[in-house]
This record gives sequence, structure tokens and C-alpha cells, in this order.
Amino acid sequence: MKNALLSSFLIFLLFCNHSFSHGQNTTIQSCFSIAHSNNLLIRQSQHAVQARKYALSAERLSMLPRVDLLAGYNYLSNPLTINLQTVKDGVVLGSSQQSVNTANEVYRQITGQDLPGPVQEDIYNTSKNIINTAYPDYNPELSQQQYLTAGLFVRQPIWLGGKLNTARNVAATELKSGIINQQMVENELDFTIALQYIRVLYLNTLIKLNEETVTAFGNNETFVAALVKNNMIPPYYQSWTKVLLVQARSRQNNTLLDKQNGLAEMNRLLGVPADTNLKIEGLLQYRQSSMTLPDNNLIAQNPIMQMAGNNTLLARTNIRGARSLLLPNFFGVANINLYQKDLPVTTPPWMVGLELQWSLFDGFKNYQRVQVSKQVAEEALLQETNTRNGISTKIAMALNRLSSIQRDIASLDSARREATITTTLISERARNNFSSPKDINDAMIIREEIEKAYYTSILGYYLALAEYFNLTGSSQRIAEYIDQHE
Repeated sequence: MKNALLSSFLIFLLFCNHSFSHGQNTTIQSCFSIAHSNNLLIRQSQHAVQARKYALSAERLSMLPRVDLLAGYNYLSNPLTINLQTVKDGVVLGSSQQSVNTANEVYRQITGQDLPGPVQEDIYNTSKNIINTAYPDYNPELSQQQYLTAGLFVRQPIWLGGKLNTARNVAATELKSGIINQQMVENELDFTIALQYIRVLYLNTLIKLNEETVTAFGNNETFVAALVKNNMIPPYYQSWTKVLLVQARSRQNNTLLDKQNGLAEMNRLLGVPADTNLKIEGLLQYRQSSMTLPDNNLIAQNPIMQMAGNNTLLARTNIRGARSLLLPNFFGVANINLYQKDLPVTTPPWMVGLELQWSLFDGFKNYQRVQVSKQVAEEALLQETNTRNGISTKIAMALNRLSSIQRDIASLDSARREATITTTLISERARNNFSSPKDINDAMIIREEIEKAYYTSILGYYLALAEYFNLTGSSQRIAEYIDQHE
């Protein structure tokens, strides 16, 4: 599976490089695809998601027993011994009396009577002397002074008051946060790419407008030069026209430089080499939209809103985790000594048991943690509500800007059409000596300013539309309005 994905990725890169090298126009949708494969922030978020997947897998395995290999070397200052001398009198006297009782019981079974007192005393004294003689006069050792240990220790969680479930739920919520964060990074990157792409289209439009202006001023300068040569107008008209032509060429060069910078920034966003020959040649054209205030379901698609809701869920999960600290823990334990040579007699070969761990008093720290987690949950809930209100407000503001800009576009479109007609009429009148060259220059300057204002309004319109899609968590939808012009 990984090899197939890697092959597909390499083919995609080769296709992209082929497109760049052959000068094909790059659409905004292809920019989204390239960025999702190469951008460092997205790759970083993908690694974060993978790390949280491993963390969740680890928590799901927490119910399995823990098996440890324990080994060590032990050296005692003195071997373990048992002091038999402290119990010597009790052992000697007790054993002697037991011998008398046994002999007396046997005699009673045979004769039906107890042994005579002197006989019992003789048996007691004889047993006492024998046992006293045989009793060791030293303390036997229970262990060697040095010995090795090696064994397996098993610890199996049985019931931990919900701590394991809480840990798994927290890990699952953290994984969801990672996935949402990746979506947030992707949506924000798409939004940034859309803004940059729209600006490049805007610069393309200004470049085309500048070319038309330079051509118009150039033609007017030739016309004025002919009039000056024939002594029909003063020379300063030609000088003024040359100044306007130089300024138009300067604006054209500055716009071309701005586009180069815009393409360099786009390469950075896409994660491709800085010298990649990215070609974006489309023009900024207006297409009317009919966006409305979205409902809560659409707002919920915003990754920022999803992250706020997930934070609330995590805070509520932490309340259960804090409460579980007040409950006891039960474990099953077992131990088997693999190396039993020279072990102390007090160490068994193996053992099994149950272990209870319960913090009965901790200065009410765990209780305070429960209260803290409740307050954090309330804070997260308020933050979620505040986030929803903030997104709703920003969407409403974006819609207001769209509506306002659309009205500006309509009025500026009418004005630019009138400016074009007026400039044409003045040029025709100048050819018939009814208007001066200055009238032509002024008309062309006004026409250029109105055209710039018109396309600047379209730029603001698409920026507001891109922000609307970003706030609804679907930044790539701007391609529906941009790529159609390619």
C-alpha cells in the first residue's frame, strides 16, 4: 500500500514538473493539490496525527498484563540466621513433656492406669537430657551472604476506577484534535493560496491594463510629435505626453515585479523549489455570487469550530479522569523465580496475589482536581459558544462586504464603460482638431484610474468571498469562481 502511494505521488510530481516545464497555465485547484502534497506545515500535521494514532494504540493495550524481568545480585552484611537459642528452653521442656504424655498414654491403653509419678519424672528427665544434648548450639543460616536473583514479575490491572477508560478516551480525543488540526492547517493553507492566486490574477489584469495604457500613450505621443513638427501645437504638449508615457512604463515595470514576487510567494506556499516556473496567466473577471447566512450545521464544518467542540469534549473527559483518582485500584500480581539456586529460604519459588491501592487521604488534592476539571469544562463550553458567535459575526461581516462591493462594482462598471466611450470620442475629436492632446491625456488617465478602481473592487470582492468560504470550512470552493476563467 505504501509503495502504491509513493508511486502515485512520484507520478503526480512528474506530471506537475512536466506542466511547469511546458508553460501550461496552473489552475487554483492544481495549486491546492500540489500544496497538500508538498507543504511542510501539512506534512508536519500529518506526522502529529500519526503520533497520536500510536498513542491511542498504546492506551488500548493498557489492559494487558505487564511482565518485567527482574534480576539482581545481592550481598548481605551478614547471612540471614534464625536464633534458636531464644526458644531452646521452650523446645526442650515442651518436647520432654510431650514424651511423658506419649508414654503415659501408651501405658493407659495397656493397663488402664497412668504411669506412676516417679516413672513419669524419670522419662521427663531422660528426654530432657537427650533433647538438650541433641539441640544445636548455633544459629543456622537461612541464606547465603551473597546470591543472585532472576525472575518474572507480572502485574495485571483488574479494576482501576475508570482510569484506563479515561486514558483511552483522552487519547482518542487527542487523535481527533490532531485530525481537526490537520484540517485546520489545510483549510488555512487553501485560503492563503486562494488569496495569493487572486492577487496574481489581479496583477495580470493590471499588467494588461498597463500595456493598453502604454500603447495608448505611445500612440498619442507619436500623434503629438507630428502636430509639433507641423507647428500646430506648442512643444510642451509633447514633453508632457512623454512624461505620462514614462510614468505608464514605470507602473508597468513595477506591476511585473510585483507579479514575480507573488509567484515566488506562491512557490513557497506550494512547497516547490523557488526557481519553479509557475505560470498563472488568467485575468480577474467578475462573477456574481449569492451567498447567504449559513445555518449552524455549516458553521460546524469550520475546523476552528470543530476544535472548540473537541476541547469541550476533552474537558468533560478529564472530569471523569479526575473522579477516578478518588477510587481504588485492583491489580493481580504474580512472581516466579527463574534462578532459584542459593535463594534465602524466606523467598518462595513463585507467588500469586491480589493488590489493592487506595489513597485514603491526600490532603483533598484529588477532590480539588475534580473541581478544577469542572471549571475547565465550563470554560471550554463558554469558549465554544464564543467561537461560534465569533465565526457567525465574521461571516455576517464578509457577506456585508460582498453586498457593498457588488454595488461598487456595478457603478464602477458603468463608469468605466462611459470612460472608454468618452476617451474614444475625445481621441476622434483630437484627430479632427476639435480637442487638444492634453484632453486625450487627461481622458486616458481618468479611464486608467476608473479601470483600476473597478478591478480593485473585484479583487476585494473575491477576497471577501474567499474569507466566507474559509469561515465555513470550505476554502477550496473559491475555485468554482476562479478556475472557470482559465
